[in-house]
Amino acid sequence: MNTMKWLIKREFWEHKGGFFWAPIVFGAIMVLLVMLSLLAMMFGGDKTAQMNGMPLWDFFASMTDLQKADFARISVMSWYGIASTTFSLLYGFTAFFFCLNALFDERKDRSILFWKSLPITDEVTVISKAIFATMVAPAIALGVAIITSVLALLLTCLMLVIKDVGLASTILALPLTYLVPLQWIAALPIYVLWALPTVGWLLMVGAWARSKPLLWAVLIPVLAYGLITWLNKLFQFGWDLAWFQSHIVLRMLFSAVPGSWFKLQPLLIHDDRPELMLSGHALEMLSQSWQLVGTANLWIGVAAGAAMIYAASRIRRWKDEG
Repeated sequence: MNTMKWLIKREFWEHKGGFFWAPIVFGAIMVLLVMLSLLAMMFGGDKTAQMNGMPLWDFFASMTDLQKADFARISVMSWYGIASTTFSLLYGFTAFFFCLNALFDERKDRSILFWKSLPITDEVTVISKAIFATMVAPAIALGVAIITSVLALLLTCLMLVIKDVGLASTILALPLTYLVPLQWIAALPIYVLWALPTVGWLLMVGAWARSKPLLWAVLIPVLAYGLITWLNKLFQFGWDLAWFQSHIVLRMLFSAVPGSWFKLQPLLIHDDRPELMLSGHALEMLSQSWQLVGTANLWIGVAAGAAMIYAASRIRRWKDEG
């Protein structure tokens, strides 16, 4: 257990720039942009900030209590939605290349010789990289995303307090303001399981490829899809190509993107209507995320990902670049 802890710390130290500083810098830039936008709204004049043809602050002052509640929900879900989307894409991109290069780079720079000289098995080394990519690193990105969203909301509330339009208290009293970060945290176990096919596939390709691992990682599933499409059309097998595309190709390449199960899991009943989100039913997203636990697709992906992680450790054991 102590060995695993230090191996995970090693991954953090070696990739601190991508998984720690990059989210922080990205979040700081977002907060700065929010601050500049709010300042422009506050001091840009009536022509700069208008809504429904009225000066923005006059429009806010004329709102009914119901309209204020709707505006508060829109504000909360907008900031949380922007943060979740941007940080998910940022982390998914970073995690993709981390997993792809984790076992490839140590052979490329020959540092594998040092690590193999230590009394650490290949299985433990590979598992530590998988744990870092599916648990530790996304938890860091999630924490930064929550802090960024909260700061954006607090800056919005500060602007509303300065303008004295009576909306800040509505936002702060909204249960959704505090529930959404908890929902993100509660969905983290789902991500750990969902991401395994991509993590396993990329680790296995990185352990096997002699060069250009990115080309192999993308080319193999894409060519497989093209071959199956050609055979299906040639012999009229009637195969479900959409199933192969979403369950195999896209799961192998994009499962490391947090929240991707809403697009890649056809069995998941997900309502993308904006009015559902803005009406305060964001808890439905968490409920639907946990529906994955009862689907065969999730557990088949877990089994496939675990098998590929094990295969990566075996390949690492015998792979010889000399």
